[in-house]
Amino acid sequence: MRDSRLLLPRAELLVPASGAAATLFAAYLSVRMGAQIGFGLVLGVALFVGSLIGFRVVPHLMVAAMIPLFALIPALKLFVSPQIGPVKDLLSIAAILAAALHVLERPPGRRRVFDNRLLLGVGFLLGLYFVNVGGSGHGIAWAQGVRLTGEPVLLLVAGLTLPNPRRTLRYAMLALIATACFEASYGLLQQAVGPWRLQSYGYSFAAQLRTYNGRLRSFGTMDDSFAYAAFLLFGLVGVLFWMRRGALALGCGALIVAGLGVSYVRTAALIIVAVFGLWIGRKGYTTSALYVVLAAVAASGAILVTSAGGSVTTSYESRTSSLTLNGRTSAWKAALGSPRSWPFGQGVGKVGTAAERATYSLTPGAHHEAPTRAVDSGYLAAVADVGLIGLAVLLVVLGRLLALAGSAIRRGRDAGWIALGLLVVMMLDAVTRASFTGFPTAFLGLPLVGIALAAAAQTDRAAEQEPERRIRR
Repeated sequence: MRDSRLLLPRAELLVPASGAAATLFAAYLSVRMGAQIGFGLVLGVALFVGSLIGFRVVPHLMVAAMIPLFALIPALKLFVSPQIGPVKDLLSIAAILAAALHVLERPPGRRRVFDNRLLLGVGFLLGLYFVNVGGSGHGIAWAQGVRLTGEPVLLLVAGLTLPNPRRTLRYAMLALIATACFEASYGLLQQAVGPWRLQSYGYSFAAQLRTYNGRLRSFGTMDDSFAYAAFLLFGLVGVLFWMRRGALALGCGALIVAGLGVSYVRTAALIIVAVFGLWIGRKGYTTSALYVVLAAVAASGAILVTSAGGSVTTSYESRTSSLTLNGRTSAWKAALGSPRSWPFGQGVGKVGTAAERATYSLTPGAHHEAPTRAVDSGYLAAVADVGLIGLAVLLVVLGRLLALAGSAIRRGRDAGWIALGLLVVMMLDAVTRASFTGFPTAFLGLPLVGIALAAAAQTDRAAEQEPERRIRR
């Protein structure tokens, strides 16, 4: 007798059935209304529904595919079409919704929450952004600020929630290391080609092509060298804490470090020191590791306090010309604003990336009259958006993640080291960059941290069920 079992439970068939109905309806409207409803809408709906089902059925394959896709999206926007940009939002929302459905399908008595304190902190942080106490309204800039903060944070929760995190982590680490090696190779190739030939390929000195002391800063397929360096640092964490020692791991690590070198991002060297400290801590040299990591953190704190990396970028653009002025002395002043705005900030989207994004729809090519200011520090950007209270909540969330990673490490889980390494990279990178909202740094780093912590918890449950087996991964 032929097997008639369904791929999805009957209760979950509502999602693909609704998507199929919506796709057919959009196709019908496209035929009846012509150009008013185009093929792009039908393709978008189909992609969203397919991604939603994918994250529900094969989350390990979806996460593994999402990593190289997110790394390539900046280049695809430049060489293929700028309309590819929203694909990252579509996939992010699909992953978040799939995780929510996975929780809701369980019986009320079995809806286990990963960590109540972490979820409370996440909810409070998102609530501050949504309410926007320090702002004057809920316009486009506010919506961009909520999106840039909300999607990565909710992807963190999705990583904690998606089914079978151990398998997902294995596939994700393989994809992360392979993509990082590709990015490093491409960065080295960019050095060999040179900036002028890269310009003839379509890159621009006003956007991607930047130099340091006359040398090109490699950027891979990213928008800039800083996102490129952060991604390679993620890959280095994967090599050190996931790959087995051997010639392959040594080759991948050497290639990634070489790629980091040609980015000429000075803070990357500081983060490498911190990651190396974690690595020697894993080897058992706890005291030495603590000194190394604390030295890197202290140096980063000094950079943040002196605003050496927390610069302010003020852009003025008209219909005939544009002028960009960079000043490093007013970063704290721009973030804090007047004393009355210190508790809850100047308003979401008032200062930062969201203010810039509010001036265009898909690409930054639209003209705008008003100047925009961006504070190049994730911590100062949080102060500008939601004030010192919001910064305190953000630090509490990060501290709770560090505590969960440390707890997993004490229980002997390798996934805890991966989570800790990714967190250290993001937290130190955020001193000089808006890493908590940046793409693809936050959109990949936070969900991978969640998956690693969930994988460690799943290993604990497996060890409880089979105590005679010593499970490391």
